[in-house]
Amino acid sequence: MDALLKELPMHQGLARVFGSLGQDGFWRGLVDTLRLLVPLDNALVALMQPGRVPRLLADFEFRAAVGESEDLADYCAGMYLLDPFYQAACAGIADGLHSLEAVAPDQFQQSEYYLSYFRSAVGSGELQFLINHEGAVLGLSLGRQASFSHAEFGRLLCVRDWVLAAMRRHLQLSALDVPTSQPAAGDFTAMLAGLGARLSERESETARLILQGFSSKAIAQRMGISPETVKVHRRNLYHKLDVSGHAELFARVLQTH
Repeated sequence: MDALLKELPMHQGLARVFGSLGQDGFWRGLVDTLRLLVPLDNALVALMQPGRVPRLLADFEFRAAVGESEDLADYCAGMYLLDPFYQAACAGIADGLHSLEAVAPDQFQQSEYYLSYFRSAVGSGELQFLINHEGAVLGLSLGRQASFSHAEFGRLLCVRDWVLAAMRRHLQLSALDVPTSQPAAGDFTAMLAGLGARLSERESETARLILQGFSSKAIAQRMGISPETVKVHRRNLYHKLDVSGHAELFARVLQTH
């Protein structure tokens, strides 16, 4: 009986979650219940599709010192194209609980995208509950400044199945349709073309992978070329865009959206 009483807030949270299925308060109830298990700084619910701007369904900020910001506007304006979870969703990812470390490029935390945008908008740690839905992927992002410990990941892993089941049932009851007529989002080629330089297909792909946080070795493996050839593409695209390095490349691309 004592053990059950200690878990009373969790049981009450579950009651709120399942009582709000199909209603506007579902996502807040779910996030608040998960916060009983692990501390969070922010949470975001997004529907992701290849070639389309993510559809944001709910967002929550729990840092008292943080007010309204332009982070979400920047995300929808183009920053999502560098988001590891968006890339994973477009490439195909299984339903489940996934960590940033599992989906991010090998040098993601050294990328200018992470240093200049992601770290302040989301934090150093991010976990997402993901489910596939009618050709799209619905993600519940849990973020905070400090990384999640193995014990905290384990706690969320223990509740993974009912969280995913609740998310699926909420979608069924709320009859959320995946948009088919939404204008396609801009891609990296278009963003780079906006800088006034004519890059080759290989140079554009190299620029995209650099910005996402892939090392030269990882880029070579993904493109099926040698690291030396990657260096040539990198040098050529920097020259054509008149930038001196990764940070300046990110700053120039940021100006285009």
